[in-house]
Amino acid sequence: MSPGSVSEVDARDEAFHAPGPEEQWSDSHYLGGGDGHGLAFYARIGARPNEGVIEAALGIWLPPGRPGLPPRFVLAFAREPAPDDLADAPIAAGPLTFTCERPLEEWRLSIDGGARMWARAEDLGEHPEAHQRVTIGGELRFTGWAAPFHFASGLTDAVASRHYEQPGSLSGHLAVGDERFELDGAALRDHSWGVRDWQSVPYWRWMGMLVDPEHFLLINNVGIRGTEGVTETVGGCLMLGGELAPVVSGSTEGTQHDFVAHATDALGRTATLRGAAISVAPLRQRRGERLTIVHEGLTRLEWLGHETFGISEWLEQT
Repeated sequence: MSPGSVSEVDARDEAFHAPGPEEQWSDSHYLGGGDGHGLAFYARIGARPNEGVIEAALGIWLPPGRPGLPPRFVLAFAREPAPDDLADAPIAAGPLTFTCERPLEEWRLSIDGGARMWARAEDLGEHPEAHQRVTIGGELRFTGWAAPFHFASGLTDAVASRHYEQPGSLSGHLAVGDERFELDGAALRDHSWGVRDWQSVPYWRWMGMLVDPEHFLLINNVGIRGTEGVTETVGGCLMLGGELAPVVSGSTEGTQHDFVAHATDALGRTATLRGAAISVAPLRQRRGERLTIVHEGLTRLEWLGHETFGISEWLEQT
C-alpha cells in the first residue's frame, strides 16, 4: 500500500494469523475508547507464538473518588502460554476476551478478573506499590461506523507493519470493585500483526479524535533511525464530511501534556488537533537490558470546535 492510499480489509483478517518465522512476530487486537467525559479504557491481547506466550493488558481511567482529586487508574496484565494453533484460537487471555459477533462490523469485549488500582496514573511509576487489589468485570459492545481500513502508519517492518483500524460506537458497562460504570461513547479498534520490536523505534506519538462517523482524525509521528540519524515520518487518516483520505504530512509541537498536532491529507485538506494529557500511566516494555516506556494518557482533545476526552500514546526509549 502506498503512503497516499487507504485500503479495505478482508473478513479473513479478523482472526489471529498464522505466525511468521521471526522470534518477535506478534498478532495484536486492541480496543480503546470511553464516554468522552473522562471515563476511558484500552484493552489489548497480543500473541507472541514463537516466544510461546499470549498477553493481555487493560487500563481504565475512572472518575475521581471525590471532587478535586485526579482520575484513578486501574491496570490488569496477564501472560499465559500461547495456544498451539494460533489461527484457530480464541482471542482471549487473562481477564479479557474479544468475540467477533459480525466480521468487519461488530465485536464484544468481556472482562472478568482482578486488577490493581492507583489513586492516580502517575503513581504507577512514582509509587508502584501504592495500589489496592480490585475485581474487574464488564461487557462492552463495539459497532463500526464503517468498514475497517488499512492506511500508512509510518512504522517500519519492525513494529507490526500490517494493521488496520476502525472507529465506531461503544456501549455497555465496566465494573471495578463494587462500582459500576455505564458507558456510551466512541472507540477505536485496531488489529496488527508482524514483527513487534518495541525497542526498534526511537519514538512515536499516537493521537486522534473521534467525533462522529463523518468526522474523525488519527495522527501518528514516528521516529525512524537511518544512516543519517533519526528522521520523522507522519501517518494517519482524516475523515472529513464523510470522505476518508490518508494523512501524508504534518508535525506535532509541544509535549504530551500540551500539544498541537498538524496534519495534511492526500486531498490537500488540513487539520489541527489540540491536546493536553491530564493523567499519564508510564508502562514499561523491557527486553533484556533495553527498556521502552509507553506513556498512555487520558487526554483532553479539541478539533473542529468539538471537545472530548480520549487517549494519546507517546513512546520513548530510555
